[in-house]
Amino acid sequence: MANVDTTVKKRLVSILIGSLMFFSSVYLIDKVPFNLFQMIATFNPYILYYVGVILGAERIIFGVTNNKRLYYLLMGEGDLAAYVVFSMFFFGIFMGLYIGIYALFLQGLLVKLAEVANGVSYVLFAVALWALP
Repeated sequence: MANVDTTVKKRLVSILIGSLMFFSSVYLIDKVPFNLFQMIATFNPYILYYVGVILGAERIIFGVTNNKRLYYLLMGEGDLAAYVVFSMFFFGIFMGLYIGIYALFLQGLLVKLAEVANGVSYVLFAVALWALP
């Protein structure tokens, strides 16, 4: 019975993290204008919003269906899968912190809150990689 509780808890946490990442990324894609020069000159994390949509959708799909196929498609399933998860952990931590710090320099309260939520979701995604598939 305890195993069922941990499975349900993992799925709910996965849905929460995925929803936070997915919806904050979609909002930021809509509200933050894309400018290639500005993205290069100011290190705008615009491209990470699309990564957030993909990773957030994966977490939502896993949480709803408990199907690990999409996870294995993104992370791999072979001998080097642990290295991919390890690198995704550091990617999530560093990009989450970067997005959170970048939010300090934005105008508008809702965009700042969405940036912070997106950064937090990357960090939570990275931490959850150790406990969640």
